[in-house]
Amino acid sequence: MTIALIHNHASRATTAMDQTYDCSHVVDIAEEPRHHLVLENEFVRAFAVEIPPQDRTLCHRHPREYLLYVASGSEIISAARGEEPKRLSYGDGECELSVAGLVHVVENLGAKPFRNVVVELSPRAGELRRGANPSRTIGEISFSRLLDEERAAVLSIEIAPGAEVEISGPAVVATPEGNKLTPDAIDAVEVQSHSTCDIAWIPPGGAVVLWGCWEQAERAIVFQIGRTEEQGFAVSNVRDPLRSLRAHAEPE
Repeated sequence: MTIALIHNHASRATTAMDQTYDCSHVVDIAEEPRHHLVLENEFVRAFAVEIPPQDRTLCHRHPREYLLYVASGSEIISAARGEEPKRLSYGDGECELSVAGLVHVVENLGAKPFRNVVVELSPRAGELRRGANPSRTIGEISFSRLLDEERAAVLSIEIAPGAEVEISGPAVVATPEGNKLTPDAIDAVEVQSHSTCDIAWIPPGGAVVLWGCWEQAERAIVFQIGRTEEQGFAVSNVRDPLRSLRAHAEPE
């Protein structure tokens, strides 16, 4: 399918579990080989993440606050440095906003790849004001707001064949579920392509039109970046913080 893009921790004895999930050497998320940096600018870094079945990441650090969208869920272990490993189950479409400073290893216990999109927010993202909500221009579209936080929101948009919807910046548009983004030949927003997920950045004050090219409905995930004074939308799929990656970031 194709979507065209137009316009203290206290010291303690080392346990066998700690040895299994070794965090004596930590890499930045951008140097972790299962986290693929697809897009980077002064406001965000966006990663397409794929952890194969029965595989695990290197111990890595998330230096900044980040949005997580789960494209293909799985049961995982998140082993944060200085803590007991957590066994977590993520379903398709779940979202969360995780605080900065998380250092961990992630192991995929499932039988299929654990795929997600990570959008990391830079300090300058706090300067941005969120753009307008998506608006239909032609045909049938529907969208659900998966996450709504003070600094950002995540939306899932379904686009009927031939339909068009205008998306305002600042935002990251991603197609992690088999769809593709193709730029318009004349007035294009640059699309960064990856085998796992195509990603595009809509700058502040900008707008693009997404249109459905094929015979079935298509889906795009929109990460709206910036603050808004209007927080009047229902939020779904917000995880219990005690069961999420939010809970075990290290202090700066």
